Amino acid sequence: MSPIPPRQDQVEDKERRFYVCAPSSIYLQLQQEAIQRGTDLWTLGGSVLRAWLEAGCPNFGHQANPPEKPSSPPPSSSPLAHEPGDAQ
Repeated sequence: MSPIPPRQDQVEDKERRFYVCAPSSIYLQLQQEAIQRGTDLWTLGGSVLRAWLEAGCPNFGHQANPPEKPSSPPPSSSPLAHEPGDAQ
């Protein structure tokens, strides 16, 4: 049995390709976008994932529980709106 190798101080950050799953329509849209940007699908996908990670993996798209909209508008912050006898 070989021993566990020691950790390295500097590790080469090589470019790697990996597979993701998406519907055919999304794949086609990404291919078209990559062509319009003068790159390939792999590079575009990697750039998008890198930007998403650097942004802290924000939530995009569908939310499980969208925020509820109030049924009535919020009260006015104007001091004149709350004075009695000012109704028009």
